[in-house]
Amino acid sequence: MSDMKRRAFIRLRSDAADPAWGWMSLSWLAVVIGCLYILSAKLSLALLTPDGVAVFWPAAGVAAGALIAFGPRARWPVAAGTMVATIVANLLGDRNLLSSMVFAICNAGEALLAAGLIERFFSSPFNLDRLGHVLGLLGAAMIATAVSGIGGTLGFALFHSTSASLLVTWQNWFASDALGIITIAPLVIGLASATREPPARNETIEGLVALAFLIVMSVILIALPPEPWTTVVPITLLFPVLLWIGARCRPVFAAAAAFIVTLAIVWTTTIGIGHFGDPDLPMADRVVAARAGILVVALCAYVLAALFAERRQHETALAESESRLQEALTAGAVTTFVWDIDTHSSQRSTDAAQILGFDPQQTFSPDNFLSRVHPDDRERFKALVRGVTPGRPAYTVSFRFKRSDGREVWLEETAKAEFDAVGRLVRLKGLTLDVTARKQSIRGSTKAADLRARSSS
Repeated sequence: MSDMKRRAFIRLRSDAADPAWGWMSLSWLAVVIGCLYILSAKLSLALLTPDGVAVFWPAAGVAAGALIAFGPRARWPVAAGTMVATIVANLLGDRNLLSSMVFAICNAGEALLAAGLIERFFSSPFNLDRLGHVLGLLGAAMIATAVSGIGGTLGFALFHSTSASLLVTWQNWFASDALGIITIAPLVIGLASATREPPARNETIEGLVALAFLIVMSVILIALPPEPWTTVVPITLLFPVLLWIGARCRPVFAAAAAFIVTLAIVWTTTIGIGHFGDPDLPMADRVVAARAGILVVALCAYVLAALFAERRQHETALAESESRLQEALTAGAVTTFVWDIDTHSSQRSTDAAQILGFDPQQTFSPDNFLSRVHPDDRERFKALVRGVTPGRPAYTVSFRFKRSDGREVWLEETAKAEFDAVGRLVRLKGLTLDVTARKQSIRGSTKAADLRARSSS
């Protein structure tokens, strides 16, 4: 059982043994989610579209991210915290009780739907360490916000007077909530994953340094004058930092980077400074530019992080597979080899030093190998190698071999030749089996089995 599964089993067992503690933890989760939700909602209400919809709704990402990170057990506490926080935030604004209740149901249902889609199609725990997971979260966010936007639009139409059409109101709801999930939920998911499996100290330090550098770049971008060329500069300056974070750190750092850039864009748009806060541009154009900038940076950061994470996982899997293969070869007294005819060089698996008895630091060329073949078997061995042709590309031969420690062993070699387009031999690949060690191992196993049989009788 892996450490992660063991910890989950212990946690579930302890909750089952102490239900009060489980309810207490879930109650605290509802309170924390509610506080975070209402705080992010109040900040979002500072920047509204002409029809009264927030330009950016990070509270949606708080609720959806918590549900995805903590799983089905957190479903009702998060939903309750979301609904209460939505009602409070709207009542503190200019909304009435009925519309606040409608928006609360829509927001809670949105988070439940997004988390439900992730739970349905992806394994748990969910991480953004694969490109498919990034696209899955994007799809779940779009579906959930499209559905909740219908209810939210009806709430605005029934309880608030607005000059905007229903379609425009729905589009604004969809865009603000989808961006909230896309930019905030990955950070919540990443922090939960980092809590379960903390990153290495060096990785943490490097990630924090990269994020600090990103903050400096964001400040520089904010201070740039509103010139036409400033539309290209943000991507030029931010992409190398995002590439650095994606290549060297876990996806949680990419999520933090997207969060930092999002805050910078929303803040400058709200207070009217920098490129996204240019007062000479109409508010609608500033909103579109801000949303497009947030989406591009977030997806760029997530995709880069996922691609590099997949590559690291693939390299780790290959290393583990190679290690298991080497262990199996060593246990079976088998070594692999590749003999390149053109360069007159050979490569052998790492267990060759143990099986053939030579110094692993020594370059073991084909001539060195042939010099240790028993003189009575050497010419026969060479004749088989010279005799390979495209019509007979393989051979199997048994011969005696003198190890560097002076011990003589029997080896069995099976090889297959590779030829170029004109039929010239270019490479030999194969396996070399230590027959002597294999026989000794079999005899040892037989004796052990006999001893067990005698003791049991």
